[in-house]
Amino acid sequence: MKCWSYGINYYYKTASISLETAPWPIFAIEWAMDIICDSIPPIPLPNIKIRPKDNDGEWTTTKEWYGDLSQLVHAVIHVPIFNFCWSRIDVEYIEIDYYKLRELFYKEDKEFWDEAEMDIEIE
Repeated sequence: MKCWSYGINYYYKTASISLETAPWPIFAIEWAMDIICDSIPPIPLPNIKIRPKDNDGEWTTTKEWYGDLSQLVHAVIHVPIFNFCWSRIDVEYIEIDYYKLRELFYKEDKEFWDEAEMDIEIE
């Protein structure tokens, strides 16, 4: 399966199109994990003492380390699955002129382009 998208840097006026290629189950797994991760409520975790490896062996609590249930699921389940999926997706970038890309996609995504260009004018 192939999926494409475009990326833009408004400040430097650069643009590229990316083409992602992988078997369809990889895209399906990534999509499903995004939905699952977004639907988990931010329920605070209890103050259970833990000693994470990334904390130089010092004690902390699950609430201090992870925050809430949605962050715990994101860190422990979603990120490893996301990394698994992206290690199997081939990505090709095609550089394209910023103004040409704007001409091609402005009508389809007018709000996106206008909002981003207004942000640059404010700075």
